[in-house]
Amino acid sequence: MNAVLYFTCSGQSKAVAQNLAEKIDFCVYDILTCEQRNFESAVIVFPVHCQTYPPVLKSFFKELNAKYITLIATYGKASAGNAIYEAAKFFKNKIVAAAYIPAKHTYDLDGCDGTPTVPDELIQKIKAPSYIEIPRRVKNIFAGFFPAARSRAAIKINKTENCENCNVCGSSCPVGAMQYGKPTRKCVRCLKCVQLCPHGALQVKKSRVLKTYLKRARFERVIIYV
Repeated sequence: MNAVLYFTCSGQSKAVAQNLAEKIDFCVYDILTCEQRNFESAVIVFPVHCQTYPPVLKSFFKELNAKYITLIATYGKASAGNAIYEAAKFFKNKIVAAAYIPAKHTYDLDGCDGTPTVPDELIQKIKAPSYIEIPRRVKNIFAGFFPAARSRAAIKINKTENCENCNVCGSSCPVGAMQYGKPTRKCVRCLKCVQLCPHGALQVKKSRVLKTYLKRARFERVIIYV
């Protein structure tokens, strides 16, 4: 069985996964709801969080068993960090291809950049796999320092009067940090709750520092390992 498996917050990684699955004729699954763990070839698509893979994926990485594995990390055109190298440690001698693909930043809530394109070179390597080594990339030394606390300082999530207590935010939160529109201290500000709220009841307030950061020049570089 071959599959494209994705974890998404803003929807960018899901869009990449669905687009790729159509091109290579693989099944596509949301990692958080997929119970299958054994595959012939598995492509894993996930967003870069604080220059690494989302911590919620760690248990999935440990359980996944596949002969061929491809890692695709979508990043918000700021810094790709070292996400793929760190994720690849769970799959020693099984990686056949990987790529960092620039996408819409999770905190850029207005507008849409469209679906990021998966390079043909990567697609061909998935179809004709051979094992590779993933090189280490430069990562900001402060990236791993209290990322959840930094996110809470940068963004506030407030419940508005539109909330109808449906708790879609709570049931969809990947780290179990939302309950009826109120985030707990476990919240990492991935903003999946904001994206999925059916009533538009969650209001986001960005800090001045974050607003300045988001105005910086963005990178559009696709980095491929084949």
